[in-house]
Amino acid sequence: MRAAVIVSKAVLVVLGTWVVLVVGLGLVALLPDRVQYYAISPLTMFLWVCALVVCPVISCLVLRRWIRTVPGMPKRDP
Repeated sequence: MRAAVIVSKAVLVVLGTWVVLVVGLGLVALLPDRVQYYAISPLTMFLWVCALVVCPVISCLVLRRWIRTVPGMPKRDP
């Protein structure tokens, strides 16, 4: 049960990070056309795809204490 909670929290963090990145990319549509031209360049898209890979790892590292805690279980010493 403990492993299932930890894995589900990690999956939740990864999906949440991806949702934030996709919404951020979608908000570019609200910018003026001349800004959209630069915001949707090939380099920007490459960096965005790299962020889809790197940001979930960073998010999991930042939230690792929350991911490891399981409600109802005794606390473990680090």
